[in-house]
Amino acid sequence: MQFFSGTWDIKDDTYKTIVQTLADRGYYQREGDQSFRFYRDVEDTSGRRITVEINLLAGEYGGTGKGRRHQVAQDARARKVRGCDLVFGNVVKITLEGRLPGGAKNKVTAKVAAIGPFLVMKGMALWERMKEKDAYDIYYCCKNYPSGLPSLVEAIRPIAKNKLAKEGLGKIKAKFATVDGIGPIWVADFLEISDLEERARVQREAFEFINTLLEELKIEPFSE
Repeated sequence: MQFFSGTWDIKDDTYKTIVQTLADRGYYQREGDQSFRFYRDVEDTSGRRITVEINLLAGEYGGTGKGRRHQVAQDARARKVRGCDLVFGNVVKITLEGRLPGGAKNKVTAKVAAIGPFLVMKGMALWERMKEKDAYDIYYCCKNYPSGLPSLVEAIRPIAKNKLAKEGLGKIKAKFATVDGIGPIWVADFLEISDLEERARVQREAFEFINTLLEELKIEPFSE
């Protein structure tokens, strides 16, 4: 889970309340781990133990200088993430309903990153680290976007000309440039598909869907 915070705009007493709330609800930090990560151990309905991870994230701009990796407030630090600045002006509200770890039912409305900023940040991550899940997340969220590709294009279009957006989306296009590129192959790897025919089908689908989307948005492959 990721908590997006424009920490330089949050008053110290408010931010302290956020950190204290995490501690009060049983979240902890691991010795030697990144300071922006918090964990909590819970049990699901079958009694299986699950460790929930929360990351405190912030935009690159404003607050601490360009060379710093974190935005600081009180005694906690949020990790700067390239593309995260787009989140604050592009959010959607979702309603979640279920049981809390203690068994009580609850229903809440939360703000989450809109699909455009989400893909931009995933593109940055896909470019910088070797994690198959980043490619799969891009493929899954695009393929399953409500009302299909036309709606997805229109949802992203308002930010498509933004410099950060063009960079992040361009990085996705570069990694999905060919059917045997890193993007499509990592999608199949994450799904652990061993059947060669099925692997080829999934790679082709990922390649064609992502490229159709980015061509509609007139996004060019990123190059350094």
